[in-house]
Amino acid sequence: MTACTLPRRASPIVTSVIQWWRSLGRALKLTGALSIGIICATVAACSVVAEHIQELFADKAAASTALYMDSVVQPLVQELALNPALSQEKRAALEQLMAPVSIGKPVIAFRIWVADQIVFSTRGELVGKQFAPTRARMRAYEGNVVASLGLEGDDEEDERELRVPILETYAPVRQTGTNKIIALAETSELAGTLMQEIRAVQYVSYGVLAGGAIALILVLFGLTGGLQKQIGELLQQRVQDKLRHTRVCSANQRVLEINEKNLRRVERELDAGPLQLIAFAQLRLDALREAPDKLNEEVAAISAALHECMKRIRGVSSGLTPSDLQELPLAEVIGTAICLHEARTGTEVSCEFRNLPQEIPYVLKSCVYRIIEQALASVIRHSPYAKVHVCASREQDRLEVELICRLQPTASRLVNPIEDGCETLRHQIEALGGLISARPNSDGQLSIVVGFWLGDRSDRS
Repeated sequence: MTACTLPRRASPIVTSVIQWWRSLGRALKLTGALSIGIICATVAACSVVAEHIQELFADKAAASTALYMDSVVQPLVQELALNPALSQEKRAALEQLMAPVSIGKPVIAFRIWVADQIVFSTRGELVGKQFAPTRARMRAYEGNVVASLGLEGDDEEDERELRVPILETYAPVRQTGTNKIIALAETSELAGTLMQEIRAVQYVSYGVLAGGAIALILVLFGLTGGLQKQIGELLQQRVQDKLRHTRVCSANQRVLEINEKNLRRVERELDAGPLQLIAFAQLRLDALREAPDKLNEEVAAISAALHECMKRIRGVSSGLTPSDLQELPLAEVIGTAICLHEARTGTEVSCEFRNLPQEIPYVLKSCVYRIIEQALASVIRHSPYAKVHVCASREQDRLEVELICRLQPTASRLVNPIEDGCETLRHQIEALGGLISARPNSDGQLSIVVGFWLGDRSDRS
């Protein structure tokens, strides 16, 4: 496979990944980006923790070596404070001390440094040679015990060829009774067991960090799913609110049109009926003045005209809401509508009130009055012997008025006719933010339910 074919084969994969990424929603993109960030942060944290664990274990292992240097090696190299080299006797003692049987550790190399020169080594050919300074030796000359898992000096070619983990330790050697550093003791020992311990602890830390990252990503996706669901509900609610707003605006427009038509109808009826009758009565009064001998005949005509005028005026005003409703509580408003219906039709209507509000706007009182009046009239028109029970109640911020009707025909057949009879009220109810519905109950009765919200319209869901 050549280098030119690799980009060509990778191009469809990259294109597919880009298209998949673009198809995701914003929330999933954000969650994916955060997840990638968490994974990268976890990898970086694992690297830092692994390095820190390695340093801790190396320092712990080097501490025992440094203690051995202070207690055993330091007395043997005190002559380096005065002489640049060790005597043959001290070299022999050091070789005996550094034997594997004596030290009890897998030491593969031991050296004594003065500045950058080796004055003692288990490899005799290195004694007296000088090498370039390293960072480890420079730190050790500052008084620190330096340990590292790795080799960096030019003098360690033989140790590198072993290709095994090696712990290199530099321990400063001080002149007895002072803090003066007169030499460095370098120890190189096999670190296979130490590396196994380090790896075990590193893997545990990797597991803890990876588990935390996975839990965080799962929580992040869970929160994203919850937020998406909530956003979906809010969008759905927004659509419903928009539809409700459209319906209310349309209902307001229809109510205005109905009111305008009612005003024109009242004007026509007054002009065609009562006003003409009053004009006729005035003419008969003028005729009476001119012919007093026709008193009885003219008085009878005037009385008949005025009686007919009053009858027509009452007929026109029957469709209007009484003006004194504004001062009445809601229970008395409903009671007034029921009493007037019973007086006109002779039918009996029962009622029940539960937790009704004391104060509501007049427009709601007027609407409830017209609902009772027109709904009862529509029910009696289609079922003259119907038994009606009116129940008005308040639950939190909702006012509900329900008419339960026991009809002679089956209730399901009368749902549409009764709804058509209340159609003019539907627009006014929706304009006030309410709803009206007619539905048959399981026991064969018909329920006409009207609900209004009494609280702030912005709080509704």
